[in-house]
Amino acid sequence: MSLQTLPKRELLMVGMSAKTYRIGNIVRKECHVLVDDIGITEQNLEACKTEADVYFILGSHPLIAKSLSSGPSREHVELEFYPNGNLREYIRKNRASITETDLKHGNLVARLSDFNASGFDDQPDLGLKGKPAQGLESISHSLPRDPEADSTVESDLFALGSTLYELIAGQTPYEGQSHESIETLFRKGEFPSTEGLLLEEVIMGCWKQTFSSATDVLNSNKNIFGVKETKEIDEIGAI
Repeated sequence: MSLQTLPKRELLMVGMSAKTYRIGNIVRKECHVLVDDIGITEQNLEACKTEADVYFILGSHPLIAKSLSSGPSREHVELEFYPNGNLREYIRKNRASITETDLKHGNLVARLSDFNASGFDDQPDLGLKGKPAQGLESISHSLPRDPEADSTVESDLFALGSTLYELIAGQTPYEGQSHESIETLFRKGEFPSTEGLLLEEVIMGCWKQTFSSATDVLNSNKNIFGVKETKEIDEIGAI
């Protein structure tokens, strides 16, 4: 292949720990190197290694972005490119036409990705030692707790509720209010109204911790999600 026919390398975004490029039908996430800050670069490299490890642990799954390869030191990961972009932008552009029927019968599939701040348990069969989650949810997505405490199923489900709210309502919970005000409201069990929103019961159930697992979320609302009853879903750290 000549240089003239090589796919164009397009910068998609620069994140905290990685730079993301599109190269043809591949998305490549590379460690964000800061030549004047070795310490931060080492942290970024560890985050990239974590993301590669998580894709390795999860393996192939229809609801996970497909990992194609990673570097020899796991300093980068290459993923399949999905032309509809991220879910937030897709919903923003198509909000008026999205209904429950779309969720049940639509041909599009949302896939999880971006695991560089995740944690996972020991994986002896894969030769991987467990890692604690490194990321803390933004205050609008965070179950009030000790900031030094590790993520739990409860905190993950709370964040899921806020994420669904943000996607459907088009704004974060209590957007515009101070972090202190939002945390105070959450500690008092006061949440934004979900009345009239798609998935309103799912969102409120996640916030009020009426679900004990992601499996419960799916099973209690399988008519909305269009899935058969699920017995078990493997969960991993904080995403």
